[in-house]
Amino acid sequence: MVQREISTVTSRAQTVQVARNSGTVLWILQRLTSYGLILFLGVHLYFTYFARLNSAAPLTFELFQRPFNAYTFIYALNEVLLLVCALFHGLNGVRNIIYDWTTHAGLRRTVSIVLVLLGLGFTILGGMILWQVA
Repeated sequence: MVQREISTVTSRAQTVQVARNSGTVLWILQRLTSYGLILFLGVHLYFTYFARLNSAAPLTFELFQRPFNAYTFIYALNEVLLLVCALFHGLNGVRNIIYDWTTHAGLRRTVSIVLVLLGLGFTILGGMILWQVA
């Protein structure tokens, strides 16, 4: 751990323990998941809504399920990747807000652990739901 004095993000200078290179990986993953969100959400919207615009048939559940039945693996993979990107991007954003809000090491560690557990729990829950649908 390295001791750094931070005065730019808080009203008064504070000494904070910072692990070496701790934020670089999360910063890069935050940017990559934003690109993933654009890509996977675009594919999701295309398969869910826009692929049927040329059909004159009334909207029914079977019509919405048709792309999923035709491309089960691709559609399910896209949905899982969309879920993972959305969860990581959102929960890491919440973590960044908490880190900007406080410099207390114990609170930061607790928030990080809770957010990781929430992310894992919702990823497993979403994966189980998609597995049942597929």
